[in-house]
Order: sequence, then C-alpha cells, then structure tokens
Amino acid sequence: MDSGRRTPEDAGHQAGATAGQQHLLRLRAGQREFLRGVEKHRLAAFVARRQFGKTTTFAALAMKKMMKRPNHTVVFGSAKLNLSREIVRKEAEVLQRAIRALHPGGPPGASVLQVADAQTGRAPDQLTPDDFADLFEAQRLEFRLWHDRTTYSRTKVVALRPDTVGETGDLMCDEIGRIANWQEVWEAVEPIISSDPTFRLTLSTTPPPDDSHYSFAMLVPTVGTEFKVNPAGNWYRSEMGVMVLRLDAHDAWADGVPVYDLDKGEPLAPEEHRRRAWDKEAWDRNYGVRFLFGGTAAVSIPALSHAQAAGLGQCLCIRVDDDSDLEEAMRFLRQHLGVGPVSLGFDVATTEGDTSNPSALAVMERNGSEFPVRLMLVWKTADPARAELIVAETLDEIEQRADGGRARRLCIDATSERYFAQHIRKRFGGRVPVELVIASETIELPGEPEPVTMKAYLGADFAQHVEDGRVPLPPERYLKDDFRLVKRRKGSFEAELGPNGEHGDTFDAAKLALHGQKSTAGGILSAEGLRVGGNRTRFTTFRPTRLRA
Repeated sequence: MDSGRRTPEDAGHQAGATAGQQHLLRLRAGQREFLRGVEKHRLAAFVARRQFGKTTTFAALAMKKMMKRPNHTVVFGSAKLNLSREIVRKEAEVLQRAIRALHPGGPPGASVLQVADAQTGRAPDQLTPDDFADLFEAQRLEFRLWHDRTTYSRTKVVALRPDTVGETGDLMCDEIGRIANWQEVWEAVEPIISSDPTFRLTLSTTPPPDDSHYSFAMLVPTVGTEFKVNPAGNWYRSEMGVMVLRLDAHDAWADGVPVYDLDKGEPLAPEEHRRRAWDKEAWDRNYGVRFLFGGTAAVSIPALSHAQAAGLGQCLCIRVDDDSDLEEAMRFLRQHLGVGPVSLGFDVATTEGDTSNPSALAVMERNGSEFPVRLMLVWKTADPARAELIVAETLDEIEQRADGGRARRLCIDATSERYFAQHIRKRFGGRVPVELVIASETIELPGEPEPVTMKAYLGADFAQHVEDGRVPLPPERYLKDDFRLVKRRKGSFEAELGPNGEHGDTFDAAKLALHGQKSTAGGILSAEGLRVGGNRTRFTTFRPTRLRA
C-alpha cells in the first residue's frame, strides 16, 4: 500500500504551501480526474475521504458549466441546510470562496462572479453575512456568471428535498449519504435528468454509517472489487450501474494530501492516522471509504443479494394491476411450485392512493431446509373483492398442483385491518387454516425473561432465516428496495415509508408465510365459519368478478 507515496515531510510541506485560498486554485489529481469523468458519464459519483475537497470539485464543475453555456442553470443541492445557522453560513462561505477562487479562468469580458438573491437580484455588496445565510436557508441564493450585460448563467443553491429539485438543468447533490430521505429525492431527480441528454447529475458522499441508506445500495462496489493506490482515485461501476470515482486516504496520501495529528498537527500516513483513531469503524468509512455492512437494516445487503441470486428462475415478484398480471403470476406459480408444504402470508392494506401502502401476498414452499418465496404478489386496492379474487386464484393454483395438496396455512396481519382479516378467515377458512396475527400481542419464549411481541419475534425469525441463506427470494429490484426499508429499532422492527407508499410490505408478507410453515394454531373452518378439524370439507368457492384493466 506504500508504493509511490510521498513522505510525511513532503506532504506536509506541500500542504502548508497550499494553505488557505491557494488550495482552491490548485485542483488535486482526484478532483481533475472527476472533472474528466463527468464529461464521459451523465451520472457520476465522487466517493472520497472526508475533507478531500468534494464541494470544491463541484464548485469547479459549476464554474465550467456556467462558462460553457449561457443561460444555463446548475442546481447545487446541499444536505446541510437543516443544520444550525453557523453551519449553514460556513457551508455558504466555503462554496462562495471556492467559486470565486476558480473564477479567474473565466471567459474574456466576463464580469466578476455575482452572488445574488434569486428573488430580488440584490448584489453581494448589499448582503450582510446574516442575509447570506438567510438566502441559503430560504432556497434563494444563487451565483451568477454574466456573459454580457443581459445574459448570465447561474448556480442555484437548494436544500436536497423532493420539493426543491424541480428546476431543469445540471444537478449536483452533495453528501447524499447524510440525507435521510435520499430515495425520495432520487425519485424526484431522475425524471429531470432523463428528460434531456445534455443534463448531468453528479453525486458526492462518503459511505453512510447505515447500510440501509439508499445511497449505500446505489454506490456500493460489487463484492470482491479491489482498489490499488492511485493519486487520481479508481473508477468502478456500482451494483446499481452508477459510475463512481473512489478516492480514499491512501490515494490522497499518494497525491501529497495527508491527514494531521489532533495534538501536534504533524502530517500522518493513513496507517498511523487509523492506528491513533478512537473509532476504527468510523475511520474506515470516513477515510478508508469502505462501505461497511451493518447498521439498522433488518436484512444485510450480502444476505439479501444471496437470497435473490438463489431465487433466480424459481421465484417471482409481480405487481398485479390487471387480469394479465394475475394470469402471468398464476402461470409462473403453476410452472414452479413443487410438492413441498405451502404457506401464504398476507399483509393487508385496503387503500389504493399513489402513496398509500400496498397489499402483499407471499407464497412460500418448504424445500428441504429451505423456504423459497415462490411468488410475491403486490397490489393496491380499496375493493375487498379484488383482494379476495387474488387470494382465491392463488389457492386454486396450489390446490390444483399434481402432488402436495392444498396450502397448509394462511397467516394474515390483523393488527390494523382486523375486520377485513376476519372476513378473509370466514371466506376461506374452509379451504385453508387462516391464522390472524396481531403484531402487538406477546408470546413467551424459552430462555427469554420477558415476553416479546409477535412483531419482534416474527421479524427476527424471518431475518435470521434470510441471513442463514435459507430463504430464496424473487430477484426483482422492487422487493430488494422494499426489504431495505425495514429497520431494527429498540428490539423490534419498523419500516420507513418508500416514495410510492412502500412500507416493508413484502418483508411482512414473507415473515407471515414463514410463520405459516411452522405454526399449528387454529384449524380449518367450514364455509359457514365453524371449526371442523383437519379434514377437507365441502364448501362453495367464492368467485368474484375478474379484475379489469
């Protein structure tokens, strides 16, 4: 790791010579490499060690864009607008100083770069420091580069929120790993960049502390990727297809950019700096630029990736919007369902708005020591008949398989939809044992001093089965993103809200299906809702009207 690296004395000498504003005028090898890469890739990310100069790089890129195209807009999105006024002011001053320092390379005849109120057009000499910070917080701060007396290009500074990134143009998103709702912001940003081939989207961050953050999935390198020390950093394509320039403390050290001792201030080689660090894991993220698996996610990315790889060709996740979707799902189930015991997990939501929670129905088959989720159905509806139809069609396919018989159990979440869950039990209780699961109810476990809730027990049991590699899952991206919304918190599981109402519904349906493979609670009901034991009973199948497109 030491080949080609400068000595601490050399590095310290260069760092001292470039202190203050001078370092803004002399771009480092990694910064120059990213500026070159942006010309090749419309979507590119700069994942670099802390305090390397990612914001300065973006300022240089903004200047380049403004000089190149009159009447062009660059939107600079910051994650720090939610912090205190002092931090806001510091961020604004850094960006202002960086852009001003880079301005001398502008086109002949261009006026001095202007900092302005986007609403009133007030010039810099009319802005106090407090005014400057207020504009930054109010999304009205912009930098203008005039090409002539009537034409200018601008960089507008906004908070990175879904409602503030609607302007068309190039977009720069700074420190995305610190934006809590980055997935929602991405949902708002992607259509803008896709609308014009000349627009560019650049991202910057250090790896987030929690691997459930959406930026982690977007930017994590594929397993087994190795990086050699390079002053310009190393390019790689992430698992989600984003081109990323990675630059860690070792790369920076090779370019003469050290980190400094907290006491004496002498430049330190990365190995020594890490040795002295109190929190080695934080060092590995912030300086080693390592994507560390862990955090609060219910299921880790490696386990989830393994489960989906195992599910290729034998598992499917599909959204049911009309008859053709349901027919495709049933055809897949018919072709891939084996002879093992089958259970169903039903997470219910009786709404159909754009941002409402979907329903999810998981079909799980036991295959030796594995529990593959053969089929995951997802839909939105406020019509109970549609939900009943989907359940009925699924039970039909299971019952009609050549060997193995009908489903052993249907477990349904009755926590907030108890009336509908009871209706489902009465409707289908003659075909399959239907167990109502209430998340807040507690159970006693051997060896546990206190009872645990069903939500905590079922979530932990299912997550452990996935981590153990025993649950092949459908390989679709929807399911992966939905699973990653589920977090471990305070001994239980909670789900964040996705951009289209997703709420870990497929995770809940799958955990209910796993419970259905093990549970012996309850028995089969007759069509009238009376318990009749384990033998198959006669009943009239409920057949609602087919779904319409």
